[in-house]
Amino acid sequence: MTFSSLISGTVPNNGKYSSRQGVPVTRVIQHHFAGTSDERLRGSASASASYIIYDDGTIKGHVPEEYRPWTSGSFEADAGAITYEVQNRSFQINDNDNDPGSWRVSDAAYDAIVRLTADVARRHGFGAVTPTNYQGHRQWKSTACPGGFLWHRMDTTRSLANAILDGGLANPTPATPPTTGKTVWQLADEVLAGHHGTGDARRASLGSQFDAVQAEVNRRFGVGALVPAVKSVAQLADEVIAGKHGNGEARQAALGNRYAEVQNEINRRVGAGGGPNIAQLADKVLRGEFGSGDVRKARLGNLYAAVQAEVNRRYS
Repeated sequence: MTFSSLISGTVPNNGKYSSRQGVPVTRVIQHHFAGTSDERLRGSASASASYIIYDDGTIKGHVPEEYRPWTSGSFEADAGAITYEVQNRSFQINDNDNDPGSWRVSDAAYDAIVRLTADVARRHGFGAVTPTNYQGHRQWKSTACPGGFLWHRMDTTRSLANAILDGGLANPTPATPPTTGKTVWQLADEVLAGHHGTGDARRASLGSQFDAVQAEVNRRFGVGALVPAVKSVAQLADEVIAGKHGNGEARQAALGNRYAEVQNEINRRVGAGGGPNIAQLADKVLRGEFGSGDVRKARLGNLYAAVQAEVNRRYS
């Protein structure tokens, strides 16, 4: 029975787990209690997690890492995942998951998340903590989980966990990089990764670019406008294909400096230039039209690798 050495005990799982069916651990999926009680995990509800993190920073083992926890709502999500459920504070600013202050967790609990993520990444050979191997529940299911507070700190969590992997402290103070020659978008990325400090320290670090960078940070957090946080290329491509962001110059304006990479992803999926429409074929695979295993390989022929890669991308 494998658990992280960081745990201080276990919580009975009442048999609420199943086999990973040979799927290796390749990611962490972040969850939260949506409250202060762990009754859902301790009780008869069909819910469990690899680890439970409490408000005081205590980490408890729930489902051993050899097994698939019942956390994210599907085999595809949890078969390859280590999952955390984290207790929220007893108070909330609001229930708006786009607000970076909603469903807050304590500093001790957040520190435990960072340390546990680094430990899982090290033991399972992730190499580094990335957007591919540290994800939020909402990337697998239509839900607000893991809440605004943790969701808006995903990049910071990755950065701090990587600092531990690189031999740093559990909560290092990031070195402040120079601002010369960088775009507002790049500087906003740095602010969200924990650089440039807060308040007056941030204003001093960013100098004349403070107002523009802070406006971009606010835009990503939805402050003053209903604008979502930073999204992956795949998510933006999904939105474009669904009809969002317009066409032509309107699309370029909406996507800004992400336009080229998003358009390349769209072209790849729809077979622009006369190639096969990988996205449509992946849709058919997910509907079961091409079977599985060797049957799928035979039916897709030389397109199998590209289509399977797209199917895997949607699952991870």
